[in-house]
Amino acid sequence: MRWVAGRRHPSRLAVFRIVVADDHRLLLEALKGILEPIDDLELAGVTTEATDLVGLLRELQPDLLVLDYAMPGIDGWTLLKRVRRVQSGLPVVILTGSDDPRLAKEALAHGARGFVHKSADPEDMVAAFRAALADGEPAVVEPGQSLQQVGARFGLTAREEDVLAALSRGLSLAEIGNELQISRQTVKSHVHNLYLKLDVHNRLEAVRIILEGTLFGNPYNLL
Repeated sequence: MRWVAGRRHPSRLAVFRIVVADDHRLLLEALKGILEPIDDLELAGVTTEATDLVGLLRELQPDLLVLDYAMPGIDGWTLLKRVRRVQSGLPVVILTGSDDPRLAKEALAHGARGFVHKSADPEDMVAAFRAALADGEPAVVEPGQSLQQVGARFGLTAREEDVLAALSRGLSLAEIGNELQISRQTVKSHVHNLYLKLDVHNRLEAVRIILEGTLFGNPYNLL
């Protein structure tokens, strides 16, 4: 998937244009919702394919790249080097769902201006983006609370936690059933209960809740 925004109407504010490369479409939609009301930050374009990224950067000439560490088919640092060959001065913030403690240090060593966990509070995400744009001290935003804490807060059963994790990864009901070895009808029942407990109507709203700080934690596998 590749998406490019139209230009905003002229304003007195300087608008910084951001490109996001991540293969999770629901997360991209949630990021779009987070950035949309911010006057001086604009989501200029997104891509879910590493092969499209260089062309998108050449086309849009953004002020900041937010790059998923685990894009399909390529190592994150290899992709970062490829970006550097095209736009050597472009600030890059690495986005990840991994809990590997080495990644933040490696990201900064490879020249990233920030490192943000996908479970981070939106305010912290935006602060990291602003720090990168200002060429300030690199911001490292770590994971939030555990799945067990989330489950306790919303009264989720262990199976509902498993289903929410799978929904957040974009799996279909049939795929969730195969993975968890339960019937499609049972999956539908768990999804129905999840939505009631989270007070949402669809999986996109559930993912937005994760990114808006109501739910946290890497167990949702948003890598």
